[in-house]
Amino acid sequence: MATRKRRFKKTSLWLLLMFLGGTGLVLLGLTRNFSVTQLGKTAMHGMTVESVQRANRAAKGKTAPFNYAKTKQLTPVSVAGYGLQELAGTSRYGAIGQLRVPAVGLDLPIGVGVSNTVLVRGAGTLKADQRMGQGNYALAGHYMTTKRLRFSPLEGVHRGDSVYLTDQRQVYRYRVTRVRVVDRYQVEVINDVPGKKLVTLVTCASAKRNEPKRLVVQGELQTVKPVARG
Repeated sequence: MATRKRRFKKTSLWLLLMFLGGTGLVLLGLTRNFSVTQLGKTAMHGMTVESVQRANRAAKGKTAPFNYAKTKQLTPVSVAGYGLQELAGTSRYGAIGQLRVPAVGLDLPIGVGVSNTVLVRGAGTLKADQRMGQGNYALAGHYMTTKRLRFSPLEGVHRGDSVYLTDQRQVYRYRVTRVRVVDRYQVEVINDVPGKKLVTLVTCASAKRNEPKRLVVQGELQTVKPVARG
């Protein structure tokens, strides 16, 4: 009987530890998702014509050639670190614009480059000194397990959907012309195409670690309009 009780206690303790560990992981995931959402909202809330101009001047020529290997997964710990930087006022992030894909509820700030400082908040530029409405404006973003975060909603985009870019002066509307999955080494998808004004959005094809494929959404420029001032 005593042996049975000891076994029961050990089993109960193990189940309790598993429950607490699982609960902790869930809470960490929820905390990460909340923090990621807030970082993006904060970046967009503080964006003005003047702040975009400052960010562009500071980033002049600094975007290195795109390298998938430089992007890293977002962990609860790394996200918390970016949140602390924001609270302490030590973050050097500056949004240079905003990306919207209304059909899938995607609404994110655009930063320069593909460091996690940028990608934790939203989209990142893939080429130096890109200009909206010119050439092939290429952006990357994280695909996350939570389908509504960052670039994950792109899997629901279809041909004909609209993609909007804004630098707080002009709004550039593109129509999606192509959605495809490519090998991660097919970086030519971000190259300029003579005679065309494009937007190209790139993310992992799934949330699994070391995903070898990339989801690419590409659209052609339709209209350019000044930002409406309320």
